[in-house]
Formats: sequence, structure tokens, C-alpha cells
Amino acid sequence: MKKTLLPLLALCLFPAALAAAADKEAYLHFMNGMVLERHGNYDSALQEYKRTLLLDPQSVFVYKQALNLALRIGKVDEAARWADFVVQADSATADNWVLYGNVRWASGDMAGASSAYEKAYAMDESAHEALYQLASLWSGRDADRSVGYLKKYLELKPEDAAEVNYQIAVLHNMKGRYEEMKRSLVKSKEADPYYLQPRYMLANYYEVKNDTAAALGEYGELLALENNNSELFNHVGELYASPAVADLEQAEKYFLKAWALNKADPVACFWLSVISEQRRDFAAAAAYVEGSSALKDDATLALRLAYYYTQSDRYEKAIKLLEGAAKKWPDNGEITYFLALGYDDTGDSGKARAMLRQLLAKSPDNAEARMQYAVISEREGDMPAAEENFRYLLGKNPANANVLNYLGYSLADRGLKLAEAEVLISSAVALEPANGAYLDSLAWVKFRRGDLPAAKGAIKLAVKAVYDDPVIWGHAGDIYEAAGDYRTAWLAWKNSRLLDKPAKRAAADARLKALQKRIPEAEAPGLRHDYLRSFLPYGQEFSSFAKVEAKLRGRTVKFDAILHFSPPSDFSLTVMGPLMAPLWRAKFSGDALEMDPMELKEIDPAAFNHWAGLIAAQLRDWYSGRALAAGFHDGGWNASCFAGGGREICLDSDGTPEELRADAERKLAFRPSHYFLRNLYLFPYIMEFKLPHVSLRVTMDHTQMNFSGVNLLTLPD
Repeated sequence: MKKTLLPLLALCLFPAALAAAADKEAYLHFMNGMVLERHGNYDSALQEYKRTLLLDPQSVFVYKQALNLALRIGKVDEAARWADFVVQADSATADNWVLYGNVRWASGDMAGASSAYEKAYAMDESAHEALYQLASLWSGRDADRSVGYLKKYLELKPEDAAEVNYQIAVLHNMKGRYEEMKRSLVKSKEADPYYLQPRYMLANYYEVKNDTAAALGEYGELLALENNNSELFNHVGELYASPAVADLEQAEKYFLKAWALNKADPVACFWLSVISEQRRDFAAAAAYVEGSSALKDDATLALRLAYYYTQSDRYEKAIKLLEGAAKKWPDNGEITYFLALGYDDTGDSGKARAMLRQLLAKSPDNAEARMQYAVISEREGDMPAAEENFRYLLGKNPANANVLNYLGYSLADRGLKLAEAEVLISSAVALEPANGAYLDSLAWVKFRRGDLPAAKGAIKLAVKAVYDDPVIWGHAGDIYEAAGDYRTAWLAWKNSRLLDKPAKRAAADARLKALQKRIPEAEAPGLRHDYLRSFLPYGQEFSSFAKVEAKLRGRTVKFDAILHFSPPSDFSLTVMGPLMAPLWRAKFSGDALEMDPMELKEIDPAAFNHWAGLIAAQLRDWYSGRALAAGFHDGGWNASCFAGGGREICLDSDGTPEELRADAERKLAFRPSHYFLRNLYLFPYIMEFKLPHVSLRVTMDHTQMNFSGVNLLTLPD
């Protein structure tokens, strides 16, 4: 019922029109036409207006209603005939000339339209509609003229300031007058803060000007008005993630808000996966990509997800995903390539080679695929296939240092074509003199050709360039053993063993056992001592958060703590209370100990001070290196402990220090264990103390550790 009242109300506003259309039938057709128009039945409504005009051909009002509708539905010719009648019947009304101008504009007669609007404004300076139409008409041809009309319009209709200033800003933007544009946008925003278009345009202006802070300020205010706009949340997130800000933590908050609105949002899912990837949280990264609505249609996204699966040790899922992607996008060489790598990673080198051959049949010059095919072939012992493909790559690019080195090393490692192998590797080194892998290959081919002095020189350079590679250290062990320097060979193989994965240490163990038979037992303590000192962070400044757990007569207490060592021998242990407020501290400055008082139930204060001082001293001695000072002796290669100076250090199965006992009566036992490598230095993850009636465990938080030292392992001169 409410919808039918609107046309009736419109009719009541025009009593003259009803009087002119006095005929009842004409009135009914006109009223029905307006009802139909309100309901969107435009063709039927226009027919009703035409019937009205047949019954009342002099009604200017009906002509105006009909021509407006005709313009709306694109019947310009009919509108033009009716517009001619309107201005002929009533040429003194500005509104009629505005309608006439609209029809001329729709007909493509820009000059006629402009003339009509000008005539309307000349008749009535309050004809704001004529000014607005003139501004619109000239906006694409003369922006300045259009701005002039809009300013006149604004004087008549100040209540439209938000929209008019926005239109003026658009015109200034067309002319490249960005400061004027900005001022108009600010005026529009002040006139109506809830009018969003100019506010978005203003924020974009700040972006273009690289004023990211101002842009974020505008977008922040917009988000207060549009807190369900996932696209806006994503855009703000991308601004925070951009190089101009580079605040991924803040960016993540906005992407999470977009994701909360739509957990399949492709933009939010992508960025959240990237942020998770940077944190090395590949499981979370994969979960975001899995939920993205873009995954089913985006081959690149499928590859990204497969990568996340492999990085989180879900190789079977990665392969299943890539197999499905290969069927969906059979012509996508990238998918074929990475599926081949997946097969290789899971030990199915036969499938890997087959897929790479398939890819190379389609794209013979796919260098990455051919290189991978050659590498797998070499590893599987198919040297003819490997050599053929390496040489194919060199035929395309003779200066490819990686291929030169790979082919040269493959030949040298098998004792094949050694002279040519040395030429190939030397060419790679000439192209990249500082490349440690190439220097290692050069050392190896020199070793294979029996030139031990040159091999030693090259392997020293290789170790200096890449000091954390177990293969290079193994080569160093072989070279020094061949040169008769068994001590250096033993140290090199110890380094190789520690740096290698536990599953691959058997070969190193065998080499070490063989070398120990060639080194006098009397030299064992010194060698083992030197090895330990090379990996323990003695004299290196560090600080770390830790957890302290003490068991006291059946009761357990836990605290947070901070460890800090500063060379040469300053050490502090600070126990933290609630809100990380310092609760207790022991600090060594050299041999001088400062310790806060502490009262514990059932513990004599003097006894506490005694044992706390001993514990702090043990930690200081450990990190300063005093614990492994000269004076220790052991029983040779088969002994598990050093002893001397009232202390004993025992080694675990990996040859790292396991237990240290302090004082001659052995009332305090100190056990560092569960070592982790930080910058190639060994830190104990857990340090346990046992003393009469009390045990204490300090667990280091290796994720919150400040340590800048780098262990640059080297070979002796």
C-alpha cells in the first residue's frame, strides 16, 4: 500500500496538471503510468503516458514526465519530439530548457545542450540544475569551465557541499592540480564525514604522494565507519606490509580481521600464509592457503601450498597435491618440475627422472629441469646421462659456473678425465673466486691428481669461505690424512661429524676410529681439549632468558631468569618475579661476588649463600672457559672424562661436555646437557645442579637469546 501512495502524492503536487487533464480517462492513464514507472515497468508506463497525451495533447506536465522516462530508457528520438513541444508551449520556464538541454545532450548535440542550459540560467539565476548540467557537460572538455559552474552551483545549494567539492576535486585531478584536489577533498570530508568516496580519494592521494602515515590515518578513520569491509582491511594490511612501513606484525592484525570476515578471502589467506612462512611456521602457512577460495583456480597458489607441505615434512600431501595439479594444468611446466622434485625428495628418483624427461621433451631448453635431471642422474650413478646433460647446458652457456663445477666435480669424484675436470673446475673458480663450493671442488680434484700441497691450499680457502659444511670438512680430513697430518685430519672429521645430520654420522665415526689408531694415546687429551674449545662459546658475551626450577625437600618452585656473561669473567644470574621484576641476583665481577639476600623456609641463609655462590661460580667458570683450563688429564681415546683441579668433565656420546663436578668432596654436581648450535657454538640447553637435599635446573630459552658471536671454524696454518 505504501508504494501506491507515492505517485498519488506526486499528482497532488501538480493541481494545474490535474486540471489540464480533466478528462477522467486521461487522468487514470496518467496515474497508472506513474504507478508502473515506480514499479520499474518502464515500457508499459511510457505507453500509458502516450495514451494520456492522445486524450490530453496540450498537457505540458505529461510531456515532461514522458520525455524524462523516454530518456531514461534510451528512446531519445521520442524524447526529442516531446522536448520540442515543451519549449514551444512554454518557452519562459527555465526548467523546460533544462529538460530540452538534457535531450539535446542525449542526442549528441553538445552545443545545443549547452545553449539550452545557458538559456535556462539566463532566465533564472536560481536554476541550479542548469548549472550542474553545464558543469557535467563541460567536465570532459574544459575542466576549468566546469569548476566555475560548480562553484556557482555551490553558492545556490550549499547543502550539497560534500558532493560538489568532490566533483571539483575530480576535475582538479584531471588537470594534475593535486594540491587543489586535496583542498577540495578536505572540504568535502568536513561537509559530510560519512560521504566515503572523497575520503577514499583523499587516502589514495596520500598513497600516491608516498605519505603512508597520512594514508593509514585516513583508512583508519574509514575502518571505523566500515568495520565489515574486508577489502579495506586487506588494503591497510598491504600498506603495513609494504617496504614503506615493513611492519608485518601490524599488517597481520588487519589481514586477520579480513580473514575473520571471510576465511576464504584470497588476499587475506595469501598474506597470512606469507607472514607465517617468514616465521617458519609452515603448518600455519599451509592452513591459510588450504582455505583460500583462489586455490582451485590458481596454479601458482597450488605450488606455494606444495612448498609449505614439504617444509613441514608432509611430502606425501605435497605430491598428492601436485599430482592433482598436474592433471588439472597438464601444460604447466612449473608444476611438472616441482612434482619431479617431490618424487626425488621422497626417494623415487625413477619417477623424478621420468617426469623431467617428459618436461624436457616439451621444453628442451628448460635449464632448471635439465640441470636437475643431470644432478639426479649423477647421484644415481648414470654418469653418461649426467655428462650428456651437463654438456648440453654448457653448449648453451659455456660460462655457467655452476654447471662447470658440477660436471668437473662429478668427474673428479669418480677419478674420470681428471685433467679436463680440473680445467672445468678452474674455470668455475675463475668466474667466482670466492665460491667455497668451487674451491672445495678444486681442492678435491687436486687431491685426486696427487697434488697435496695445492689441495691443502685450496681446502683452506674453501673452509674459510664455507665453514659450516660437513662435506667440505670431510674432504679436509681426507686431504690432511693423505698428507700425514693425522691430528688435523681428526679435528676436521670431528667438525664434519658435529655439523652433519645424526643419521649421516656413521662414516665420520668410522674415519675417526681409524685415525685414532694412528695418533698416539698421549695426544688424545690435547686433541679433545682443542676440539671442545673450538665449539664452546668461552669468552663470548651473551644474554638469554631462562627458566629456573628448584626442588627443595619435596617442594618445587619455578621462576623466570636472565643469564648474562660479559668477558673476561663477569657473570650474573637474575631471578625474576611477577611482571618481570627482579627478585634476586647473583653477580660475579671477576672473582668478586655480589649476591642479594634470600630467605627460604627450611633453608639456612648461610647454607643458601654458600651453595648459591658455588652455582654462580660454576656458571661463570663454564662461560669464561675456566672449566676447561689447562691441567686436565684423561686416560686416552677410550676415556670418557677429563679430571684435574678438583673438577671432572665427562663427555656424552657426541663428544660434548656432559657433566662437571665441583670441589674435591663432590658435594656439588653440575651437568650441562642437551646442546644446541647457535652460530656454530655449542650452548647447553639444560644445566642441572645437584647438592645436598636440593636440585636446581636452569633451562635456556634459545628463542630469546642475544648472542652475536660467530664461530669461524678454520684449519691450522
